[in-house]
Parts: sequence; C-alpha cells; structure tokens
Amino acid sequence: MKPQLSAVLAAAFLVAAGLAVSISTTTNARAAEGAAAKSAGKTEEKKASDKVTLKVVKADSEETSAENGSATNAVDGDPSTFWHTQWQDSSPAHPHEIIIELSRSCRIRGFTYLPRQDDQVNGTIKDYEFYVSDDGKDFGQPVKKGTFEERKSNKKVTFEAKQCKFIKLKALSEINDEAWTSAAEITVIQE
Repeated sequence: MKPQLSAVLAAAFLVAAGLAVSISTTTNARAAEGAAAKSAGKTEEKKASDKVTLKVVKADSEETSAENGSATNAVDGDPSTFWHTQWQDSSPAHPHEIIIELSRSCRIRGFTYLPRQDDQVNGTIKDYEFYVSDDGKDFGQPVKKGTFEERKSNKKVTFEAKQCKFIKLKALSEINDEAWTSAAEITVIQE
C-alpha cells in the first residue's frame, strides 16, 4: 500500500473512531439524562404519595342550616370555604374542637391555621390547644398551647416532632369573646 493511501486510511479510521466515541458519548449522555428525568419523576411521585391528606372525623359543632359551615371545609384545600360552629338557633359555648385523621401515621412538627378569609372575623380562634393521638381517642396533654394574632394571615405553629395518626385543635376562645369558632384551613407540617 502506498504511504499516502495508508495515511488517508489511518486518518479515516481515526475520524470514524472519534465519531463512534462521540456518538457513544452522546448516546450515553442522553441515556443518563433520561434516567435522571425518570428518577426525578419518581421522586416527584414519591413526594406526592408521601403527602398526607386530612379527613375530619369529628367536630363538636358546625353550622349547616343557615350556611355551609361544615367541618369538612377546614380541610378541603379551598380557603374561600370555612368551618363555623353553630350560630342558628343555638350558639354552643367554648371550648370547640375538631378532630382530624391523617391518611397515614407520620411525624409532624407543627400545624397551620388559616382564619376565614371573607370580610367577617366571627369565630376566629384566639386561645387554642393542639393535641396529637395514635388512635383518635387518647389525646393526652396538649403538645402546644397558645394565642393567635388577630390578623387573617395563615398562622404557623411548630413544636418538637411527634408521631401521630390524628390531630385535635381545641379553640378555647374567640377574638371578640363570642361563642363561635371558625377555620378556613387546617394543615399539618410534616417532619
């Protein structure tokens, strides 16, 4: 073989080998990107499946004849609806409480309370106690006691993380010293 032809063939071989390496590298990079995206999707799915949902199992009072003040409104994810204790025909006195079941047992490190978001303040909780339970019956001592500010902003309360399946928010008083309790949304803060 002539030296020039041999050099051309060698150069062609090197170029072809370089392309193969380049193609192989690109293919591997795309496969890695695909795997990372798939993993991220699974992580998002896992995060979504890790999210705890809430269900009201008991409220001592709710107004369902004069308005939709059902206790389920406190966990429906819609801040324009709210739980309100009875005020038509009767206004039971404090304390008022709502018991909520978590979709699975988990460790929580707090909760949030969003007062009603319309132009009224009736029922906005002032003094409260917050409890956790494994069985929904034995709540023991409150894990947190406090007083909420009067503003309509979302209130975030934290405490040392506790394992539970049920929570109870007990309203001890209302900001205007009325007999009612209301809540637009109650959520838990997972550890």
